[in-house]
Amino acid sequence: MKRKITSSLIIISLIALGVLGYEYFDKAEADGSVWGLGKSFESLEEIKADSDLIVRVHIPLYYDIREIGEEEMTTKQAFYEVAIDEVFLDRTGHGFDEDSEIVVNQVIGMKNSEAEGYSAEKGMRPLKTGDYLLFLKKVTHPTDGNTYYVSNSSRHIYRLRGKNTFKNIASDELMEIDYSELDGGR
Repeated sequence: MKRKITSSLIIISLIALGVLGYEYFDKAEADGSVWGLGKSFESLEEIKADSDLIVRVHIPLYYDIREIGEEEMTTKQAFYEVAIDEVFLDRTGHGFDEDSEIVVNQVIGMKNSEAEGYSAEKGMRPLKTGDYLLFLKKVTHPTDGNTYYVSNSSRHIYRLRGKNTFKNIASDELMEIDYSELDGGR
């Protein structure tokens, strides 16, 4: 029962997050990023310092794609229901652990009223199934005061390669993170 309530609350929060993303889309940076998601980090310490939650999750094969927004600007987003496999850092105050379930939300395309189709840039394709290291940031909605968690950079998406290495699949920045480097973040 607790998991169903938690999952329902997370799904409702993600819908609100999509609306929030649409509301702030016009304030995107010049490089096309939303909320500074195109931020670059030069070291693991920088990413950790900018994160409120660092977790390892398994992205499933199946996911839900939704269009969020209105005619002026629409985003296409993928939603993945995942269980947290490991928590490396939790500054959220929510007490996430290995039994927690979350919904991962990823923008995979953007379209304004003049465009016929969605534009998709590098790092904006749906994630393939596998184990990922996620660096999440706490965001408070300015109008309703609710708290949401979003990736702190679309340039830093890490997939587990082998047993001990996470490889950046979104950019050439901070290419690899060794599993042993994450233990210090607990």
